[in-house]
Amino acid sequence: MFPLFLAWTFQAQAAWDLNDVSYLMPLPRDISSRGLLSLQDQGKGGALLTTAILERLPPLAFSVNREQAAEVLRVVSVRIDPCFPLPTPQACQKQIRLVWQPLEEDPQGVLKTVDAAIHTFYVLSDAEFADLLVDLQAWKKKFSVNTQYQPLQVHPAWSSQGEQSVALADFKNIIKKYAGLANLTRATVMVLRGADDMWAFAGFSYVNGQMDMLPVPRLSGRLSQAFVNVAIPFDHFAGGGISPAPKGSDTFNNIVAESSRLESGTEDMIREEIRSAFRIENPKNFNPENMDCVSCHVAQPAISWVLSNRSELKVDQLWSSEIYKNAKYNLKNLTPDLWNTRMIRGFGYFDTHIAISQRVINESAEVADMLNQGTAQKKGR
Repeated sequence: MFPLFLAWTFQAQAAWDLNDVSYLMPLPRDISSRGLLSLQDQGKGGALLTTAILERLPPLAFSVNREQAAEVLRVVSVRIDPCFPLPTPQACQKQIRLVWQPLEEDPQGVLKTVDAAIHTFYVLSDAEFADLLVDLQAWKKKFSVNTQYQPLQVHPAWSSQGEQSVALADFKNIIKKYAGLANLTRATVMVLRGADDMWAFAGFSYVNGQMDMLPVPRLSGRLSQAFVNVAIPFDHFAGGGISPAPKGSDTFNNIVAESSRLESGTEDMIREEIRSAFRIENPKNFNPENMDCVSCHVAQPAISWVLSNRSELKVDQLWSSEIYKNAKYNLKNLTPDLWNTRMIRGFGYFDTHIAISQRVINESAEVADMLNQGTAQKKGR
């Protein structure tokens, strides 16, 4: 019980903020660098991610086969969560989650990320999660890290020194202490296909070495989902959309299928679909167990397109009550490519730029609230 009590004592002093629950890594300068976590790193009960698991997952991109992926995958972000909702007898699970992206060099030798990812989930017991919180707060104090009211970004502890940061090395040790093959329970993937204009999503459970595909919410048992956008330049939507598209309420399938069709006479449809996108970005309404993959990832570019191209509709004012708000945190999105309709990354990098969805920022605020309150609330986030 002492670690649990100590953890809540730290929380009372800590005022957990966005960058205390969601950690964005620096982008390495060299593809051979081991400054970020990789498949070579050993965690709790084994590697954080194994080549055997990679072989069961679909190839991430045509330019990256499984053998190459094992060498170039790096953890680009880490999230902690005291209450990840799951359809189990438990109300929720305490987790560490890692986001992996493959790295590659362009013809000029500039290191960038491939627009694909693996998301791995590690479940912690109550006692382990309490110990994790203690370790993270001790780490924060050791390096005098200030995160108060800062927007989500490359973490302030290593933003200046990058992958050579001593703070980053210590942080990696904390993650390896609590995450590994022993408590890996799930992996989800976002793979790049076509002419880099199709993204497919799927999820897999991991139990006793066995992997089974998970049904995508809202798709009547379907096991995967895709988004296609062949638009050039990347400032509109064209030639595809969501497939299979969810039906019923809280959908915005028309906007992201062919934005050139959104001419005079479609205003009511645009208003209703963007209301859905705002609702999907709000973690008080939906969670990963009741919202399909693509809708979560594409809500932000849909909103950005309407705000930029149909500004006369004033949808942000019309649906202000649906937009997530939390005055305790800085919810500003620092992603430089919000205009880009192909930028559907959740929490990582798009080429060389940081890429953070508003949904992740909002979820981080909810997690920080739970930690500051010392409670892990029931399902619903």
